Amino acid sequence: MFTVGRRGEQRNGGVCAEDIHWRQLDRRLRAIEQPAWTVSMGQSRWRQCAKSACRCDAVHRSLNCWRAGLVTLTPEIIVPADLHTIDLGTNKLRSLHKTTFKEMRSLTELDMFDNHLEYLPATIFDSLINLRILRLQRNYLEEIDSETFRWAKKLFHVDLSNNLLHTLPERLFSNNSFLETLDISNNQIIYIPSDTFVGLDSILTLDLSKNKILRIENGTFPLKKLQVLKLSENKISNITDNAFKSLFSLETLLLFKNKLKKIPPKLFHNLHSLTFLDLSNNNLITFTGLEFQNLHLLRHLDLKENFLTQIPNNTFANCTNLETLDISKNKLRFLNESTFHGLDKLVSLVLSENQLYEVHFMTFSTLKNLTTLYIDNNMFPSLPSRTLDYMPKLENVKLSNNPWHCDCHALYISAWVRLNEMKIWDYSPTCISPWYLEGHFLKKLKFPELCSGQWASMVNLSPRLPMQQLLALNVTVNRKPQGSIDDGHEISEDQWESI
Repeated sequence: MFTVGRRGEQRNGGVCAEDIHWRQLDRRLRAIEQPAWTVSMGQSRWRQCAKSACRCDAVHRSLNCWRAGLVTLTPEIIVPADLHTIDLGTNKLRSLHKTTFKEMRSLTELDMFDNHLEYLPATIFDSLINLRILRLQRNYLEEIDSETFRWAKKLFHVDLSNNLLHTLPERLFSNNSFLETLDISNNQIIYIPSDTFVGLDSILTLDLSKNKILRIENGTFPLKKLQVLKLSENKISNITDNAFKSLFSLETLLLFKNKLKKIPPKLFHNLHSLTFLDLSNNNLITFTGLEFQNLHLLRHLDLKENFLTQIPNNTFANCTNLETLDISKNKLRFLNESTFHGLDKLVSLVLSENQLYEVHFMTFSTLKNLTTLYIDNNMFPSLPSRTLDYMPKLENVKLSNNPWHCDCHALYISAWVRLNEMKIWDYSPTCISPWYLEGHFLKKLKFPELCSGQWASMVNLSPRLPMQQLLALNVTVNRKPQGSIDDGHEISEDQWESI
């Protein structure tokens, strides 16, 4: 008889069409030949049940065969027909006969996780009209028949994760209108027919992560009550414009670790309830600026580890409830004045590990509630005057691993670090150039060290320097808490010496 290899072997090696056909035939023949335990309604059924390797509980009407070393379910095992729960988890069952659960109409919970199951007969669950919880994770299922759940209409939770499923049949769940959580993660699914999830009127959580899905098409998710959709760790490179059109109740959407190069401008158009969106670890290069315009309730947005080179003006302008934004590990070089407009409630902004070398001095001016700002590991030689002075609640800042060039243009960042040292979250930034200041802490460098020989003309200036002249030179000194600079103030030469 044709034999099937272990899960690891199948995952690592390709299987040709002819092999698949023979595997299917082999599984069906084995299921027909498979013995089945004896389902009894006799008066002595509970006493007989106790004689097996399983634990029977007549009070709770449960059968516990967890780690009982079962390879097959032989006729010598007597099980009551009126069981409420069955636990067959962590055994070595490879196949089951179609009559295994016949007449078990009272069964509400069935555990068969962590076995070696390769095949389920299409009619195996037909008697389970009251079944609510079904756990089949960590088996070797390569296929599932479209009629498998047709009579299990009261299913509430189904776990098919960690199997070897290559696809899902059309209308697989068409009779399961009470199903609320469905986990099909960590399989081998490449393609999902557009009507696979038709009938899931109550579904709240759908996990399709860790598969090999290539494309999401229109009509795939007609799930108006869905709240959580996990599509992470697939190979999705294309999502059609209306793929999420019916997801009015969706709150969490996970798309990280895929192959997306672009987001259709109206893909998220109907996701009015979305609060958490993860697009990290994709191949995104740029946005049109329209992608997030309808996400008014969005609170968390993760865009890290992409290839974004720029963020169009007002891209997040309508995300007025956004609290955390992570755009780290991209290829951003410049941030415009209106890049973060509209983000009045933003608390955390992570821009680490980009190629940023310049920001407009008003870039962060609207972020009045920001407490965390990471701009470490970029290409900043300096920061424009007042760049960090518009965020009164700022508490945690990362500035390290930037090529700070310690000349007069660094007067502002040097003074800011010195006056806000308790807010530096990593380690104090140091100079990269010029060579004679390399390795020096910015906070220890004042006007004489930073501007020595650069402003020779200042020697003959009057004792008082108007603030407007300093601002024109991108220099500002803030001796009060941030946000307290007044353009009408002046700074004397003696004050420069103390900076």
